[in-house]
Amino acid sequence: MATLHHYEIVVIGAGVGGICAALAAGRLRRRVLLIDCGKEAGGTGVHTSVSLVCKFRGTDGTVINNGIHRELFPQAYAVGRGLFGEEDDVPTYDEQELKAAYQKLLEREPYVTVWTDSEATEVFTEQRVNASGEKSRRILGVEVVKGKQLRIRVTGDQFLDATADGNLSAMAGADFQLGREQDGKMQTATVTFKMSGFRTSLLQNPNVRTWKGIHALRRELTGYYEQMKALGQTNNPRPSVLCFPYPDGQSLLFNSTAVTDVDPTNQESVDRGMAEGVRQAAELIEAVKRHPAFADATVDFIAPKLGIREGRRVVGEYMLTADDCLTARTFDDMVAACAYSLDIHDPLGGASKLTPIQEPGYYHIPYRSLIAKGWDNLLLSSRCISGSHEAHSSYRIMSGVSAIGEAAGTAAALALWLRKEDVREVSAARIRYVLQTAGQFVEGNVEKVTLG
Repeated sequence: MATLHHYEIVVIGAGVGGICAALAAGRLRRRVLLIDCGKEAGGTGVHTSVSLVCKFRGTDGTVINNGIHRELFPQAYAVGRGLFGEEDDVPTYDEQELKAAYQKLLEREPYVTVWTDSEATEVFTEQRVNASGEKSRRILGVEVVKGKQLRIRVTGDQFLDATADGNLSAMAGADFQLGREQDGKMQTATVTFKMSGFRTSLLQNPNVRTWKGIHALRRELTGYYEQMKALGQTNNPRPSVLCFPYPDGQSLLFNSTAVTDVDPTNQESVDRGMAEGVRQAAELIEAVKRHPAFADATVDFIAPKLGIREGRRVVGEYMLTADDCLTARTFDDMVAACAYSLDIHDPLGGASKLTPIQEPGYYHIPYRSLIAKGWDNLLLSSRCISGSHEAHSSYRIMSGVSAIGEAAGTAAALALWLRKEDVREVSAARIRYVLQTAGQFVEGNVEKVTLG
């Protein structure tokens, strides 16, 4: 018999979206339970690090992710204007420092409880008639297996799907899409690795902390990688080497393997992808070590988890499109923004395609895209929000997802403060007011809210 617990807000998934959601709701004094199946919180940013802090400014340097994201990556806000010029430093982070920041922020919040090594295995729902007189569904609770043995039933008022792959929504029976429209294929997955102990004096440009320096290094290493490909010593489909410096410039994070046909909703597929990614990483390490500067370099780690760029996209009240992103569309119900280009890693393994956002260099993410269609108390708090395959390639990065998470957590807390059972009854203007008071970037009218 499962023991019973109740929390006002239940967040499934402790990556950047779930953590930001839990922090936002906890700071509004609502009792939050944050659940993750991993041994520790952190998600992709910690366990499959890519080192880069992706773009979070408009073309004129305006910061458009200024909330909890700034608390997680303060050093990135001190790097020039963050406009990615050749002489600018590359805004990067150390995954161990990010993990420590997550832990510190979560431990500070008395209203937030964290369960790791815990997996939601079943969802309990009911059908009802919402405030608009339409049939809708509501999540009543979830069954959680904690430590692979203890069964706990958790009830809640609001539920947030902060899993990268929309796992909670899928278990509940919400509609979702998977892969691109024409063939269902998803962006390639990757296994990253870290190297240190290289000799910068043997590089054409020793200052690898700048964009100019890291671009020069990539070109040098790509030559050795191309030789390996020409000899048939690797079948990694990537055309070139991609790496980023750590903040101190003494280590590099390689994000340069490409595994095709990985379905994140199928564990066997993920396991096969991980094995293939590790094999490609070993080959690439061999190619890199052929460069004199890296002859004695050490491999600090190969990421313990497969880096998956794309999973389920839950169908919401509005589906964000590529055109919305590229044309810098604004929405009346804006609750978050993203400045990152469309960045599609070819599902067939070819070169990735980067398409920038037009002026002013960022687009709005509407509240409707965070609401699972047909559900009263299910908000989307990660890259699983409602959007197309192409749009997803932009907002999937940490700056975008952190803003999504902060907005979702704020909306869930407001629903409780305002005694709204249906999250649709919480106005975007009120969400923006609370986000604005917390320092987050918002655009549009605001409506003042008095809490408690």
